[in-house]
Amino acid sequence: MKRLTLLLACFMLSMGLAIAQTTKVKGIVVDESNEPIAGVSVMVKGNNAIGTFKKVDGQFTLDVPASAKMLIIKYLGMGDQEVAIGPDLRVVLKEEDSVLGEVVVLGYGTGKKVGTIIGSVAKVSSAEIKERPTANVLDAIQGKVAGLQVYNSSGEPSATPSLRLHGTGSLGASSTPLYVLDGMPISSATFLSLNPNDFEIVSVLKDASATSIYGARGANGVVYISSKKGIANQDAIINVNAQYGISNLANSAFYDKSMSSDELFKYWEETGFRTKEYIENYRKTYNGNTQWRDYYMKSDVPTYQLDLSLRGGGGKTTYFISGSYFNQDGIVYRSGYERYTLRSNIESRVNDWMKVGVNLTGAYDLRETNGNFAVASSSTGGGLYFLVAPYYNPYKEDGSRYDIIPGTTRVNPEYMANNVLEDRNKIQFNGVAFVELYPVKGLTLRSQIGTDAYDYTISTKTYPSYTPANGVGAAGEYFYRNATNTMTNTAEYRFQLKDTHNLTLLVGQEYVNNNYRDFSGRSTGQSDDRLMLVSNGQTTKLADSSSSAYAFFSLFGRVDYNFGEKYFFDFNVRNDQSSRFGKDNRSAMFYSGGAMWDMKKESFLSDISPITAMKLRFSAGSSGNSEIDNYQHLATISTVAAYGGATSWNVGTPGNSFLSWEKQFLGTLGVNTEFYGKYRLGLEVYKRSTQNMLMDVPTPYTTGYSTITSNVGTMQNTGIDITLDLDLLKNKDWYVNFNTNFNYNKEKVTELFNGLSEWTVPNTGVTYVVGKPVEAYWPLYAGIDPADGKQMWYVPGENISEMTKDKTTKTFDPDGLLQTSGKPLSAPIAGGFGATASYKGISVLCNFAYAYDKWLYDNDRFYSENPAIYIAQGMNQSREVFDYWKKAGDVTKFPKLGEQLQFDSHLLEDASFLRLKTLTLAYQVPTSLLKKTNFFKGVRVYGTARNILTFTNYLGIDPEIDSNLTRGAYPNTKQFVFGIDITL
Repeated sequence: MKRLTLLLACFMLSMGLAIAQTTKVKGIVVDESNEPIAGVSVMVKGNNAIGTFKKVDGQFTLDVPASAKMLIIKYLGMGDQEVAIGPDLRVVLKEEDSVLGEVVVLGYGTGKKVGTIIGSVAKVSSAEIKERPTANVLDAIQGKVAGLQVYNSSGEPSATPSLRLHGTGSLGASSTPLYVLDGMPISSATFLSLNPNDFEIVSVLKDASATSIYGARGANGVVYISSKKGIANQDAIINVNAQYGISNLANSAFYDKSMSSDELFKYWEETGFRTKEYIENYRKTYNGNTQWRDYYMKSDVPTYQLDLSLRGGGGKTTYFISGSYFNQDGIVYRSGYERYTLRSNIESRVNDWMKVGVNLTGAYDLRETNGNFAVASSSTGGGLYFLVAPYYNPYKEDGSRYDIIPGTTRVNPEYMANNVLEDRNKIQFNGVAFVELYPVKGLTLRSQIGTDAYDYTISTKTYPSYTPANGVGAAGEYFYRNATNTMTNTAEYRFQLKDTHNLTLLVGQEYVNNNYRDFSGRSTGQSDDRLMLVSNGQTTKLADSSSSAYAFFSLFGRVDYNFGEKYFFDFNVRNDQSSRFGKDNRSAMFYSGGAMWDMKKESFLSDISPITAMKLRFSAGSSGNSEIDNYQHLATISTVAAYGGATSWNVGTPGNSFLSWEKQFLGTLGVNTEFYGKYRLGLEVYKRSTQNMLMDVPTPYTTGYSTITSNVGTMQNTGIDITLDLDLLKNKDWYVNFNTNFNYNKEKVTELFNGLSEWTVPNTGVTYVVGKPVEAYWPLYAGIDPADGKQMWYVPGENISEMTKDKTTKTFDPDGLLQTSGKPLSAPIAGGFGATASYKGISVLCNFAYAYDKWLYDNDRFYSENPAIYIAQGMNQSREVFDYWKKAGDVTKFPKLGEQLQFDSHLLEDASFLRLKTLTLAYQVPTSLLKKTNFFKGVRVYGTARNILTFTNYLGIDPEIDSNLTRGAYPNTKQFVFGIDITL
């Protein structure tokens, strides 16, 4: 008994000593936007027994041994953080490539650890996506990824940004990246129908090692979107995010230059265009002084957004369910976008050897687009409204608007919007379902089927009561159906030899088929606003239809090997077959190889504490491009009505049975370094060569065709990407970060067709010259001769591909004066930078995007600064035209009176810009206050501004337009949004 008592006493003493040798650690874990993270794993370094904290507010409390020095904090999709144990810890987890983190899927298979990916991958997290006051997620990545140029060419709420990665990859086929959502390829237009707040990470795959596995479709890079998933063994996290905002014209400088009535009358009198008496009669007849910008464009138009999501998991099943509503009005009448979305992502581990999952999203949207405002609009009732004379008064005495502006035939745009309708409706469905089997250790078999499908309808009406219709109405119904189905099967085997040799083998098969069809019916002759069906039109009835299809069949494989997670190698191979080419040229093989060296694990760096990470990467390989219209390889037949109305046949397209794949070869060398655990630098150099380009080659008109699509020519893009990410301050209360990215891309055409060294694309102002980038090509303007006020142009030399300024002429010849301007049409320098700062619950975030040496033909100035044509037609002009030549010796911007300005290089403007894309100020309500409610787990209020500052020397409407020419475009907008984000 004494022995037992002694034993118990010793046990209790040892327990007491053990308790005495522990310490309590408290802390909070947040992401880069200062949002708390639920479900983090907190462990003592060297002791994996201390586990997961599910608190939505991100806080944790645990007892650790007194001897413990470091904690390891982990969370799915973010890099691990090691922090020294101390009081009231604040840990910021980051999503980035430079740290070893959790497994991510960027292609086929079960994925890789972030730090073991050989390929060049840039990621944009959900924290950077949310709170953007736009419907399209692509806008959120502008200025965020080195080498990726994103441009918003229109302020239309339903417009889709354009993307290019590392320059223009082809002179004939598409240069748009491949978009993949949860393993399912989708079109860029699909993004508009998806809720950006449903996305976890947007990854941009840039080099051959990352993209070659996609073969035929990866030539221009891959944008891989991972939607949000559930969290295992997590009580439901309910999130509500509500926004309200207003939109206005981003930049009014161009429109503000339009003359007032007094200025226009002064110009008339000064130039002798009208007598003083005539002008006074005009003043009495037309008493207006209208700023048409305020008439044709609305101000403070609203944006509404509401998101609701549930996220969690129980047992073997995880779930993410969300619904959203978005409504944005356009600043132009008959322009807006309204969308409803629903998403359900569910995965379940059925048993030890099977997992199944279904990701479904549906969207219903209503959109209006005003065709009078477009990149190439010539409507003075739309994009060229600045030409309307200011002396007309469109308002009645009571302040209401006339339907038809007195003295003109011009229609009130609001009246037109209510009587000339073009309602667009899209029903979008995206779904991915998969089953994974694990028959033996290390082997994963996966089958997946997905679809990207929509029905799109357009209903048009012109009411007979609409005054310009003269009692004759019109109606049309247009229906479009498109579905792309993808079936993928993969087998992946992971194994290890002698604890240091890690191998992954992957083989797969994929089939993609697309079917598209449309039909339409339209009629005229409707006589009553209440009878506006197509069938009610009795004057003219027309019907039309079309259909098309394409398919891909692919086989692919990949080998990944690493030695002790120090030396990494991968090899990809893929065979693609495409229906867009003839049977003898349908198949093509693509491949890539890559290597990575984790230099920090070498003895010569392991003890150098300032360097906390350093990886050297190299990859090279090929990919393909088949993004051309269907059936280009076939000679097709069409029908026409001829010979007394009887149907006859004619040759529709000539076809080219030799048509084959456009191929690209890409090599990339990169290094990623980290210093002191908080300063990260990434450098990449690349060379991309395109061969057998799919181009429309000109042919003699005697063949009956102007061009035939062929495989001709080569081009090259070489450049450098630089990324820098600095944690300038990080402690319990403060977090300050600065990040920037930079790309320089040198584009060069290296071969054309038919032995030509240069080719000017007819009527475009664009030229291809061997040894040069794609350049603007017009008569070079030499200014105004002070002696006589006449315009001058430089006379080209013998080689019009080389700029010559030795001799001038005053006789304009649009063809004889053509020569290169030396100005590239794709900006060789682009990037972005931003900063994040937070103090306790207050945070500020800003992001800028820029492009340098970007050039754009400002066709609007041809209209607004050409009085010899448009003053005579009774239209307005920019007040800039007062600077015209009057006497010998005058140095002026415009020639003497009567000299018509020509379409030449004086309209080619430097459209380089720096734009503040996003500025956000937010406040996170303290958790201590929320605990008292026993209801709210997180509350964050914020305000976001978009496009509020633009720095540019461009004189036109907007420098961001992604085109070689702009005329009457829908200008970009700036938004101010206020929101609240609530977690329950």
